Amino acid sequence: MARLGVSGGGIAGLAAALAARRSGHDVTLFARPDAQPLTGGLQIAPNGWAALTRLGLAEKASDCSLRLDQITVRALDTGASLICLPLVQHYASFSRQALSDLLVDAIDDAGGVQRVSQTLACIDASQKDGLRLIDDDGQCHICDGLIAADGATGPAGQHVTSGQRGAPLANKTAMRTQIPLSTLPAHFSLPGSHLWLGRGRHIVHYPIGADLNVVATLPTAQARGDWQPDVLPASSPLAVLGGSNISWTQTPISSAFTADCWRRGSVVLAGDAAHSMPPHLAQGAGQGLADAASLLRWLDGANDIDAAFAGYARERAGAVSRIVQKADISGRIMALSGPAARLRDLALNMGGPRLMQSWLAEVWAADETLV
Repeated sequence: MARLGVSGGGIAGLAAALAARRSGHDVTLFARPDAQPLTGGLQIAPNGWAALTRLGLAEKASDCSLRLDQITVRALDTGASLICLPLVQHYASFSRQALSDLLVDAIDDAGGVQRVSQTLACIDASQKDGLRLIDDDGQCHICDGLIAADGATGPAGQHVTSGQRGAPLANKTAMRTQIPLSTLPAHFSLPGSHLWLGRGRHIVHYPIGADLNVVATLPTAQARGDWQPDVLPASSPLAVLGGSNISWTQTPISSAFTADCWRRGSVVLAGDAAHSMPPHLAQGAGQGLADAASLLRWLDGANDIDAAFAGYARERAGAVSRIVQKADISGRIMALSGPAARLRDLALNMGGPRLMQSWLAEVWAADETLV
């Protein structure tokens, strides 16, 4: 049994802490409690659901999520249907808070996880008997290994990457909101994920609990001021989402990034510290869960933590790089404008569900180690 630290209290960090504990090791989790409830939603595709299953969470996850039965793609300007893909494999929507709570409860049930309500400030790897992990209060914790899941700019992740990061996309912005389903027409409550492709912009929406989660991706220049009348005019099929009483939150979109090196000594990356996933394939949280499922396999009963971390890093780096690349390409396709956008819509309409299924097959194929 080893002493493992986990830095980060997001989806990937919580899942990694659970995986490390269920693989038989003592765990210290460094994470500040959230000051406010988490907002927003996320989608877990079949490969992410396979990771939840490997972590032993599928049954409880079903209780706090909504299984979606189709993905539709429509033209934002006209509402014309381009693709309707029935979902056979398990594909679900969560509120971000519900998935976080699920992981926290599982950690509590597992026992053996010491929580430090501070972030990790620095790492001393110079001693032979373990890592010295110093938290923000100056307390020292000795561990045999550390899983760095503290996001794009966290000190644990930067210990491995030396600050190498993908920058936010300066020309793209996400506008996000949650709208009570009770205030919307009934069809918004149907269990599907809906993508609306415009000219240089797109909108995704799906139900989460009692709300509709909506994300509009726009050129940054269009996201300033009163952008709704232009993107969601009265003639739009989505005009009801552009009401003046609806509050939106503006967030940058990260560029595609995969760390060149996932491991430095006894410190290994997970989640956004290892890979920035553009949101265009609904893979951000799912890939963090897949990291945890892979860690569970490699750490299970492991005595040599460095060797286990090395095996995990090799396995995940190759798998993630292909998915990050596809997410980046998908975003470029969604952002097309002018004649290129018209050709895109024509190709989607002609290719139909088979075209989309073929594009997603590699992404959704559950790694054989996860099931």
